[in-house]
Amino acid sequence: MDDGIPQPPEQRSLAASLGGAARGVAQRARDCWADRPEIPANRRDWIVAGGVAGLIATGPLLTIAGAWLMTGSVRSDVNRLEEQAAPRAAAAEAARRDRALLVAMIKRPGLGATAEALSRALPVEAVLLRAERDRAGLLEIDISAPDPDKLRAALRAEPALARLRDAGQQRGDLMMTVSFREQAE
Repeated sequence: MDDGIPQPPEQRSLAASLGGAARGVAQRARDCWADRPEIPANRRDWIVAGGVAGLIATGPLLTIAGAWLMTGSVRSDVNRLEEQAAPRAAAAEAARRDRALLVAMIKRPGLGATAEALSRALPVEAVLLRAERDRAGLLEIDISAPDPDKLRAALRAEPALARLRDAGQQRGDLMMTVSFREQAE
């Protein structure tokens, strides 16, 4: 159809180009062996077909071998990078734990404020024997009192001591020694 609009030149498909190239290679192989009468013609065709099949098979095999070599190289690079990053990762994890402990300690009231809360809450006959914070910053106290149940009720009534939990008790000469430990958040 000639409507005055220039048309692009016709292009062959990739399959047509590859087919033509394969036919050309096969014809050249036949021509190369045409002057060898010791190989029958039908056997020559099988040899050419086998050679083409071998070439087709080597493509994926070479790809697999190349991928295997590249994988080994990448794995060794990953192992080397993990070894280099391990000390940094350990330091970052230690810093994260330290920050979490520091934040938890900052949020808790100081020992002076805790002592004031204890003095408000303790019954008159009770005696504070020990008050300390452990490595995690949690409060541990020992109180001697004649009535442990009255002591526990008094401590529960004080909001500043709400996280104290009973950690045990021992009988003394005249009084009971009750231990309390602060629960972590």
